[in-house]
Amino acid sequence: MPKRKERNLPQLGSRFSRIYKGETYIMEVVKEAGMVQYKVGRKIHSSPSAAAKSITNTEVNGWVFWRLHKRAVKTVN
Repeated sequence: MPKRKERNLPQLGSRFSRIYKGETYIMEVVKEAGMVQYKVGRKIHSSPSAAAKSITNTEVNGWVFWRLHKRAVKTVN
């Protein structure tokens, strides 16, 4: 199994937008059941990749899809 990169999580309440096939999607970072989660529309996802996959219907790197890798994000405590 490949080693996962250590990444800082985006701050709670952060919102990220992405236009995909002409439609704008917003992902919001929320705290649900004591864990950092990612909300797109009314659905809650466990990772940015799961949130992106719900839009594209294919495996995709959510950090790249939402452009999180290009933003300075802070660790959520």
